[in-house]
Amino acid sequence: MALSSEFYSKNRNSMGNILDNNSMAIIYSGREISMTADANYPFYTNNNFYYLTGITEPEVVLVLMKNNQGMVAEKLFIEEADLEKEKWVGKKISKTEAEIQSGICEIHYMKELPKEIDCSEKSRTLYFDFKVPAHQSFKTEDKDMKLFLKNCEPKDLHPIFSQMRIIKTPEEVTMIKKANAVTKKAFEAMASELKPGVYEYDLAALFEYCVKKAGADGLAFETIAATGKNAITLHYVSNRSKTKEGELILFDLGARVEGYCSDISRTLAVNGEMTVTQEKAWNIVEEVQKELIKAYKPGAVMKDLQALTKALFSEKCCRAGFFPENGDITQFYYHGIGHSLGLDTHDLKPEGDLVLAPGMVMTVEPGLYMKELEIGIRIEDDVVITSKGCEVL
Repeated sequence: MALSSEFYSKNRNSMGNILDNNSMAIIYSGREISMTADANYPFYTNNNFYYLTGITEPEVVLVLMKNNQGMVAEKLFIEEADLEKEKWVGKKISKTEAEIQSGICEIHYMKELPKEIDCSEKSRTLYFDFKVPAHQSFKTEDKDMKLFLKNCEPKDLHPIFSQMRIIKTPEEVTMIKKANAVTKKAFEAMASELKPGVYEYDLAALFEYCVKKAGADGLAFETIAATGKNAITLHYVSNRSKTKEGELILFDLGARVEGYCSDISRTLAVNGEMTVTQEKAWNIVEEVQKELIKAYKPGAVMKDLQALTKALFSEKCCRAGFFPENGDITQFYYHGIGHSLGLDTHDLKPEGDLVLAPGMVMTVEPGLYMKELEIGIRIEDDVVITSKGCEVL
């Protein structure tokens, strides 16, 4: 079940309460990017815009205007229907559809934007998100609008979005649970086809097929299916190698449901049975993850959890006979223990050291990467922080 318009209305109300009086916030869904002369890359909406509206179409603008009395007006601007274009790319969202989806009553066409935001008013703060990619940054060719924007005091929306999105509502957690359920089922179907001689891309393609067959939006990110030494590269995505007898294969994958991501890693033996050395390393990673899941609780600081991970790996690796050069565990473990998860796979988080609090959804992903042994192992799960600890999703 999709998120309701009330969810997006609550998010806009929360943002309105944070904005300064006599201010305006402009949030843009984004524009399509040309791939060739007659084709575009698949469009993916600005997640901050989606968080406030639930709309996934390009060329839509949300404007929040807060007066000196603290009252907030919200207006949505969409593209006007073009019957000739519709023959090629389908219909644009209508005013009625936009209102039902977002819960915004006042909807105009883009050409009315300069008039509707009252460009004659000069003294106000103007909020933009300075951290979005170029194709999601708002631009205008209107002369009056350009002059108006130039005379405003700019402020960054990114810290506000980071503050709001780091704590997930129960509805958001439900969507991440659904994304995990789809991921689990698709992973199990894919893993059943694992054997020596199949290509990494065969397995990745099967996972994506199962995700889409389940009715999900699609992948949360490009699937990693890294066999043997390929797993030493953290973001290996070429997926062109053939699996071999005696190797491990590392999967990092996830589905996206109603915009919300799953992010899971598993490491399996290609022929179903690990060697003694592989199993010893795999067990270390599993033990460390279990310890970390216990440590993910309110008040825990992510930098301290990272230090704990290194200490656990150092102790367990040395005990098992895996000795990093100069005793530096970063030879075997060279990434963070986790990150925030939500609309983005690496979701927004406030600046500084992150202190865990109820409602945060985080990954727990210890890994060992031993180049000489051609072993790369990662076990990753998603958890929501609760009042007493965390729940694995």
